[in-house]
Amino acid sequence: MSGNSDEAFHRTGSFRRVLPPGNDTTGISGIAVKSTNTNNSYINANYIPFFLEYTLMSEFNILSKKLIPGVYVIPADKTPFIWFGVIFPRYGLYKNGVFRFRLLIDSKWPNCDCPKVIFETPLFHPLVNPVTGEMNVQYHFPEWKKGVSRIWHVIDHVSKSFYDIPRTKTPENSEAAELLKTDNEKYMKKCEDCVGQSQVDIYKQPKHSENNDPNYLLFDIYDEEIHGTIRRSWLQQKENDNKSQHLSWVQPGSLEPFSRPNT
Repeated sequence: MSGNSDEAFHRTGSFRRVLPPGNDTTGISGIAVKSTNTNNSYINANYIPFFLEYTLMSEFNILSKKLIPGVYVIPADKTPFIWFGVIFPRYGLYKNGVFRFRLLIDSKWPNCDCPKVIFETPLFHPLVNPVTGEMNVQYHFPEWKKGVSRIWHVIDHVSKSFYDIPRTKTPENSEAAELLKTDNEKYMKKCEDCVGQSQVDIYKQPKHSENNDPNYLLFDIYDEEIHGTIRRSWLQQKENDNKSQHLSWVQPGSLEPFSRPNT
C-alpha cells in the first residue's frame, strides 16, 4: 500500500474497495502505475492503475491453475510488470537443469506486444540470444491479441521449447541452430554442459536491480541440518496420504459400496 493509503482506499460496510475521486495513480502494490494506453479512454483515469494490476493478477491466477509441469513463477513484489520464474526440465536434452528467467510485461498492457522472456541462467538454445539471454517468443506470437493471448500461453510455449526444440530459420543463437541441424552429438554435449553449469549458477545471485525484490527466487545449497527435517516431514506426509486413500470395496455382482470384506 502507498504511504497515503488511508486516502487511496477506504472500506464502507463491507470489504469493497472504494476508489478515490482524486488523481492518485498509486496501484494496490504501492507503486505508481501509469498507462500510456489511449484505448482505455472510457475508463476513469483514476481506475487505470488498479485495472492494470487486477488484470495482471487475473493472468497469474489463470497461470497458477494450469499447473505447467516443472515451472515455478511468481510476480515481483515491487511491480506487477515483472515476474520471476524457474524451469526444471523433467526429460529431454535439458533434463535436471535449473533455468531462472524473468518475464517482462509492457506498461501498456493489455494493448501491447508479447511479454519478453529473459533467461538469467545461460541457456544454449536456438531461440535464446547468448549475449542478452532473451528468448525469441515473438515468432510464436507475432500478434498479441487482447483477450485472446494470455501470459500462460507464453510460459507454456517457453516450457515446451525445452522438449520440442524448434528449427527456426531466424535463430537467436546461430551456433546452436547449426549444431542442431548438422551435428546432434555436439549439440547434446553443449546441452549437457549447459545443464551442469545451471546447477552451479542457480546458487549465484545475478547482479541486477530486480534481485533486491522480496519475491526474487533464491536457492540455498542443501544442508541436512537445516533442510533435512522439513524434507522428511514432506516425504512422511506424502506416504501418509498414499496410505489414507479410501477405496469403495464392492462385492462382485453387487452395486452396494463396501459390500466386499477388506482382506
